[in-house]
Amino acid sequence: MIVVISHQADRHAERVITRLRARGREVLLLDLADLPHRATLSIDPGGTTRATIRHTRAAAGRTRASPSVATPAVDLTRATAVWWRRPQTVELGAIKDPDARGFAYGEWHEAIYGMYQLIPCPWMNPVHADEIASHKALQLAVVPSVGLRVPETLMTSDQAEAREFVARQEGRGRRTIYKIFAATHQVWRETRLVGPADLAQLGSLHLAPVIFQEYVPAVADIRVTLVGERVFAMSIAGGPAVDFRLGLGEASTAAFELPPEVVSSLQAMMRRFGLVYGAVDLRLTPEGELVFLEINPAGEFLFVEAGARHPITEAVADWLCDPRPASDPSVIRTPDVATP
Repeated sequence: MIVVISHQADRHAERVITRLRARGREVLLLDLADLPHRATLSIDPGGTTRATIRHTRAAAGRTRASPSVATPAVDLTRATAVWWRRPQTVELGAIKDPDARGFAYGEWHEAIYGMYQLIPCPWMNPVHADEIASHKALQLAVVPSVGLRVPETLMTSDQAEAREFVARQEGRGRRTIYKIFAATHQVWRETRLVGPADLAQLGSLHLAPVIFQEYVPAVADIRVTLVGERVFAMSIAGGPAVDFRLGLGEASTAAFELPPEVVSSLQAMMRRFGLVYGAVDLRLTPEGELVFLEINPAGEFLFVEAGARHPITEAVADWLCDPRPASDPSVIRTPDVATP
């Protein structure tokens, strides 16, 4: 059985699950938001280790107030591969007391993450590796050690340091961009160039840190999707100069051939972080240099399939059918950071 940890509205999960089922594979879409009202979780760590999920449904002919009927339990420890795609959170809105809700959330967190440890098959990606690699500060500290350039960057909540950074870029004839650490369903912000209006708002910077970065002029953005040992690159040109996500419809996209040394560097980065899957953003400068911006361990790939004809859905399905661990799953460590 292959387990996909995501949700019903995830088009990427839906596409891969369809491919897997067409190959005759048993697949479970595990949506954690089904807990606690539409599913139950049981863990038996005894002699016969089991971690089961059991969904419930309304019985035919019963009212909404009537008891639900449980479906057969699915033993998650039977999984042969897990895709950690877009995990949701348990739905605890019915608990109105904030202290009780916080307590319940903590209990669910411990049970769920304990359950993960009982699924010893290969994961795309291992939970701890995904969490570590998601931190942008660590990404930019590690990546130079594998041979890729990163923009000069400052992450700060100090307005004086931010002003000094922007002034330093200006003194070198460069502009500065700013961006958020992580987007959510509720809040999404594009990457923007720092302007006078933004400088005037730096007095509120102490409320939350911001990423300031040297603006890298480019002839194209390069999106690289890595699945196991397979590498798929796409160029994005002719769209917005700062954030290609704002104008994919007007951009020109095509398959892109990465230099072998860049492929080697990206694969070394994946091994360093213990990742199986990653979506990397690079910028191709007018001088032909590829500059690393970030890696998203669960980044989208359907737009790359459409824009470059890369078979990424098939690649993900291939790996889940015949998984190869990224690293020893028993080893949990923070990747080494390059030292001067």
